[in-house]
Amino acid sequence: MIKGLDGLRAVAAMAVVAYHINFLARSGTGPVAEAAAVGWIGVDLFFTISGFILFLPFARAARDGGSVPLRRYFVRRARRILPAYWLNLFILVTLTVPVLMTTGRGWSIIASNATFTAEYAGLPSVNVVYWSLYCELAFYVALPVMALAFIRRRWIAGLIGAVVVGCAYRFAVVSTVDGVDSYFSLIMQFPGVIDQFAFGMTAGAIWVTLERRAEPIRMAIAMSLVAGGAAGVVLIAWVIQRSIGLETYWSGSSDWGPWAIVTLRPLLSACFAAVIIGVCARPSWIRSALELRPVRYLGLVSYGIYLWHLPIIRGLAEEVEGRGRSSAFYLVAFAAVMALSTAWAALSYHFVEKRFLGGGQRPAPPAEPTPHVPMPEVAARS
Repeated sequence: MIKGLDGLRAVAAMAVVAYHINFLARSGTGPVAEAAAVGWIGVDLFFTISGFILFLPFARAARDGGSVPLRRYFVRRARRILPAYWLNLFILVTLTVPVLMTTGRGWSIIASNATFTAEYAGLPSVNVVYWSLYCELAFYVALPVMALAFIRRRWIAGLIGAVVVGCAYRFAVVSTVDGVDSYFSLIMQFPGVIDQFAFGMTAGAIWVTLERRAEPIRMAIAMSLVAGGAAGVVLIAWVIQRSIGLETYWSGSSDWGPWAIVTLRPLLSACFAAVIIGVCARPSWIRSALELRPVRYLGLVSYGIYLWHLPIIRGLAEEVEGRGRSSAFYLVAFAAVMALSTAWAALSYHFVEKRFLGGGQRPAPPAEPTPHVPMPEVAARS
């Protein structure tokens, strides 16, 4: 297990929950509400972490002269994402929108959600957060091919290629599609987010290089990566949120023209890639905080939190509507939603997901980059 990574997953999940609390109190006031309003960056962190952790087996195999069995890779990806997803879909359909099962269009919606194609087919998602899982699945399929462009010393060319593809796609959408109020649904799908995953893969390529070093990177370098990456995230989020405005950003109608929507979002992933390397590569007080048992557990069940938090928020909305939009309200609402979401996520993880993941055991890459020590062939296979 790479130390600090589960904690970063927890941070991403909590950021997204904080952002969606806005469904309970639009136009909230106070510093807490303003901080929560940029919680959408949690999805960008999730994408970067996915690119990082999923590329590592491919990078390590190429370094050591081996290969990743694709059948095992795809089976494991399916076991990781499908059981919890289908459970969430089944419960939401049967408990909240059973009317879908009474019409032909309703069954089309259910089928497209179950097969991760709703966004591409122009059909509504039963759970709005499903859109990012469609991106994840597309990345899973593309990764074995993308990995060929990132292994060994080719990662610079691979990153440039992914950035060119992603930017070209987003520019083409903004330039050619008319009559929409928001480009979100078109832009935030594959290949519109390919470069966000690619920055995570770049972090993975650098990580595998660091594993061969006789000494880990210096603390000053690690902390500079964290500080620089975090500062970049804050700056980019501020530009999108306050200088441009989210609605103007997604409509492409700001003074930046199409360039804001083409260039800014992937830069967040570049900054998060620096944070991942800086946090995970060396012990520090930041990593120690992320390694606290409650934080790690939230990261462990973060997929379930992500799936369940928005239905819970919508369920609570009727109960708390009009009861205040202060910072205190946000904190209470956040605590309630996190508690309920974590409970559902824990049930999903322990009773469903672990059964398909071999008891929940994960591959155990080194906790931090360590010197590469050649091993006898027999020992290496044991």
